Amino acid sequence: SFKKKKQARPRFAGLFDKTQNAILKDDLKKADELVIKLREMKAVNDYEQSRLHLIDYWYYGKQGNKELENDAASKLVSIGAGNIDPQAFVEAGMRLLKRQFNNQDIGGAIETLTNLRKEPEAQVELMSVVSAVKKLDDYAEQKTNIVQKITTNEKGNWSAKLFKPHFAFSDVNGEISTLEFNCANKQSTLSYKPDSVMEIPEAWGSCTMKVNAKPNTVFNLIQLQQKPT
Repeated sequence: SFKKKKQARPRFAGLFDKTQNAILKDDLKKADELVIKLREMKAVNDYEQSRLHLIDYWYYGKQGNKELENDAASKLVSIGAGNIDPQAFVEAGMRLLKRQFNNQDIGGAIETLTNLRKEPEAQVELMSVVSAVKKLDDYAEQKTNIVQKITTNEKGNWSAKLFKPHFAFSDVNGEISTLEFNCANKQSTLSYKPDSVMEIPEAWGSCTMKVNAKPNTVFNLIQLQQKPT
């Protein structure tokens, strides 16, 4: 098959540079217009697509929108190795990894770590968070249930990438209302059913689950190694 060379179209590259400059200069009014134009150009390869995600990552970071910034970083890290400047890739990946780890998003952090390891320049940075890396590697290898004690934020939310397809909640202190699933092939919102084991159909692909609850609700999330019999 004819492999597209790793490069951006000249017009795309020019627009990318202009947008990057506007963001760096904190000229968000100009950045607003340029980001729209850049998105309208629709990426033709991973090289360009990575740059779109990188712009989104910087742009939402400047706006202080952590959720969209993390989302852009996650998309960037999934295809960015070898496609964008290693320094920018490692910076975004490390920042995302620390956020996911601190948020107890094990599934997301394991995925980010796997992607970071594709970039040799990440090695040094990963040495600086060696205990977190070891913990994540242990989780990835773990052949037993993964149990985490979670507290939702002041809005009552907590989200993470599911690492196992079967999971359950226990010891809920507070109130969980709904669970939102944002998966590769499906989006769905389900009512929370106490004392039931939930299963994500394989066809949905990898899923991020968002728990909607009362503020500061505490619960245990149990991700099961095997389907209960």
